[in-house]
Amino acid sequence: MEKHIFLHCSDLHLGCMPNHLEARYEDFFESFNHLIEHAINEKCEYLLISGDLFHLKVINSKTLLKVITILERAKANNIKIFVIEGNHDKPFFVDEQSWLNFLKERGYIYLLKHKLIDNQLVIDNDSIYEDEHIRIIGIGYLGSATSIYLKDLQNKISKSNKFTVLMLHAAINRLIGEEMGDINIDLLQPLKGIVDYIALGHIHTKYEYDDLCYNPGSIENIRIKDGLKKDKKGYYIVSFDELKQKEVNYYISKQRKINYVTLKIENINLLEDIESYISNYEYNCDENSILELSLIGSIAFNPFLINIEDIKNKIKEKYNLLYIEVNNLIN
Repeated sequence: MEKHIFLHCSDLHLGCMPNHLEARYEDFFESFNHLIEHAINEKCEYLLISGDLFHLKVINSKTLLKVITILERAKANNIKIFVIEGNHDKPFFVDEQSWLNFLKERGYIYLLKHKLIDNQLVIDNDSIYEDEHIRIIGIGYLGSATSIYLKDLQNKISKSNKFTVLMLHAAINRLIGEEMGDINIDLLQPLKGIVDYIALGHIHTKYEYDDLCYNPGSIENIRIKDGLKKDKKGYYIVSFDELKQKEVNYYISKQRKINYVTLKIENINLLEDIESYISNYEYNCDENSILELSLIGSIAFNPFLINIEDIKNKIKEKYNLLYIEVNNLIN
């Protein structure tokens, strides 16, 4: 039986420049390129980006050109790209349209957009793509009113004999009380039997619900502390057939390595001995990686006398690190 394949990712945040480092800016594009390469090798027909393609609502020409170069590669390999607006993509009110509209008008992506009419969610032709194999429905970021708008969603989506994907930029049971697009899983469970795969975005770590809802996480760490969690970040490759049987496989995305070390300072009384101990400690960092070093413990004098900048420079040079951050939490 013939199978069809799509790749589902989210929260690419292209244009992000953590710690104001050009190399970190490039990391996000390198990860996206790696993802596209995998999609080509797996002969994916569709690529679904569930929001936050861009990091900023207003992007510069450099970011736009780099994105177009990657999208052209996907297009040359007959991969259709579907995008919904995340909270980072949504335009300012006065602008009306985001940069995703520009990419859509130039034929690089399919932009699936919902409408809000009289405070009601409307799913129409602008929200749906359909061919002989698949039906894709897109609902972008709805903000603090997400739960209200998605109520009775099962009554707004008709059942189809085609494999149906719902793209949604929202969090499930992750941001309750924060009014940032969180919903309860109970709202989506009635969609079973109507929708075969819910392609989530918004939360930057992987999670799943009920063999129905899949959130891949971001493809790179925006902040150093994001990588401290053991949760995975990456993307899904999904195959399905005409009987709506699906196989879902998860892949870790390409990410710059971040090392986390907590160093306890104790039983050292002299300032120069403390600085020497921290500088010469064996951190076992890879070249061009990032190190977050947290100093803890208790000493008999002001811990801010420790020359952190000098220590950072010595460790960075020793391991040829891209970046080092030291948190002085002593005392």
